[in-house]
Amino acid sequence: MKPLLSAWVVVALFAFNTTSCLAAATLTQKIDPPEVNVGDQAIVTITVQNGSVDNLNLPQVDGLDVVGTQSATNITFSNGSLSRAMSINFAVAPSRAGTFTIPAFDIHTQEGDVLHVKAMKLHVVDNGASASTNTAPAQTVPAPAPSSSPSANTPFNSNGPVVMPPANANGAGNSSDTTTGNTINVPVESDGRPAKVFMVITPDTTDAYVGQAITLRITWYIRQDVDYQQDSLPTIKGSDFLMNDLSYRPHEDEQAIMNEVYRCESWVTSISAPKSGDFPLLMERDSYWIKSIVNNNNLDPFFGGFFNRRPNLAHESISSNQLTIHVHALPTEGRPVNFTGAIGHLKVTGTAEPTSVDVGDPVTLHFSVSGEGNFNYVRCPTLASDPAWKTYVPTFKIDYLGDESHTQAVKTFDQSVIPLKNGNVPLPTASFSYFDPATKQYVTVPIALPEITVTGTPIPLASTAPGSGTNSTTASTTPTAEFLPNRLEIGSPQLSLTPVYRQPWFWAIQGGLVFLTLLGAIFLFLRSRSTPDNDRAARVSRQRSLQQEEDAMAEAVRRDDAVAFFIAARHAVQLELGTQWNLRPEAITLAEIRDRDPHLAEVLEPFFAQADEVIYSGHASSGLDLAQWEHRVRTELLQPQPA
Repeated sequence: MKPLLSAWVVVALFAFNTTSCLAAATLTQKIDPPEVNVGDQAIVTITVQNGSVDNLNLPQVDGLDVVGTQSATNITFSNGSLSRAMSINFAVAPSRAGTFTIPAFDIHTQEGDVLHVKAMKLHVVDNGASASTNTAPAQTVPAPAPSSSPSANTPFNSNGPVVMPPANANGAGNSSDTTTGNTINVPVESDGRPAKVFMVITPDTTDAYVGQAITLRITWYIRQDVDYQQDSLPTIKGSDFLMNDLSYRPHEDEQAIMNEVYRCESWVTSISAPKSGDFPLLMERDSYWIKSIVNNNNLDPFFGGFFNRRPNLAHESISSNQLTIHVHALPTEGRPVNFTGAIGHLKVTGTAEPTSVDVGDPVTLHFSVSGEGNFNYVRCPTLASDPAWKTYVPTFKIDYLGDESHTQAVKTFDQSVIPLKNGNVPLPTASFSYFDPATKQYVTVPIALPEITVTGTPIPLASTAPGSGTNSTTASTTPTAEFLPNRLEIGSPQLSLTPVYRQPWFWAIQGGLVFLTLLGAIFLFLRSRSTPDNDRAARVSRQRSLQQEEDAMAEAVRRDDAVAFFIAARHAVQLELGTQWNLRPEAITLAEIRDRDPHLAEVLEPFFAQADEVIYSGHASSGLDLAQWEHRVRTELLQPQPA
């Protein structure tokens, strides 16, 4: 009877512990691939951890059909914790080309939790065009003629890319790239068996340029007889390379090596070197593996073998194979003036809208840079200086094309420009320069932009640049410099040596000064008691106005009204600085701030630029987060500044 009673106690404790160890429900989601051809399918996966869901359906989207649904549940018990993951896969098929958005929706679990699914986008291209989820399309770069090699001062060519240096030029880094193989060098233990745990890193090349994105595969091997849950991610040893973040959940499979079965975890990422030289590449992972299994059979013999088994763990840092990456500096020969560090195999397009505006109305330039490379170094295409246009700071958005290494993407830029004269005004010349590590050449691509029809009265152009500190209407004069004596005559000599403080008239003057000082103090005191404090009233009025503008900012964020928000925010900043500097709010401009506090001007310049862009254009660009701007204005820009 006693063994049976102890068995029921153990079972009850197990049921209590496992149910109480369930964590709160969480959710992950993805769409794979994010870009497909018409007729192909994409898989939308929604995974609910530690929660149960019934009858989950995707919102209906016109032109996007759900052609299949599959669900699976995985329950694991480890270290006294029970985890459950329920995955639902939806196969969706688009019926036409375009960009489809699956709207956000909420999921209600059976346990009472509410999980929020974010909106997901799917790009669909025509059947004739290949989707860019696999490999970026190759870009053909015409090589220059041998007889006329372009130089760094080659005029801008509107008919096609300018490639520098010539293809047959010799320079640093022109040696052929060394691509690593796929052979696994398995470490062997003293007993002849393969190592219990080891890690292999495989870059796609060991010969690269500064800033070049090198795709890196990381594979972790652990023998099944010592397999244990890992709670860490591999990290690069040293600071010679920058690496993209690894996904928390690796790809898992099994592999037989030297008659041993291994569980394999693999990641794909990319690394880049910020400087040139030969650098060792080595990775480490903090790991656990099972040395032995300890059995404690002091309790009930029936359940002791199952419930009292515990692993004796080994904890150590495992290093990968070490490689040497040869990093070359970017060549100086033929480097374009507007090169900003972009490196890869890229292509760029540009459009402008609208093509007909009034003087002072904004034109939005849309630039798209796509292909394969290090998109952290990709900047907005360069606009040539043109007095007929006023340009603003561009905004950008980046979409990675389903590649874990984040080397294939589309980075888009939106830049507002405002015409200052009327007529058929050509837009400023635009170009984009990058370095192609495959051809070891700089490529400058001209971007064709349309001519804009501008109507209305032209805006008079200032003769000098704003903030230059010069005044064209003021004639400069050179003052004459000469030395003059303090006094032309020495005056009458004093015959008496009596100190002046012993003279009666001296004390009479001192007493008169003290009397006048007291009289002035009494006058000011009486005046302050009898007349209202105008300065205080002005401060109270400004404080009231500032509070009204802050309320208007909050209301604009609630209504998602960018124009109203930036009007209120800019006036609030002017009120705050006007109060501190005793100036009228209308007198607070960026030039005035720069004269008084250059550091503060640097902080406020992005805010004033964004405010001008939104107020001029009358709308906000995509991705503008008003709530974040409101937090920044309240916590950074509306704080008291040094006088």
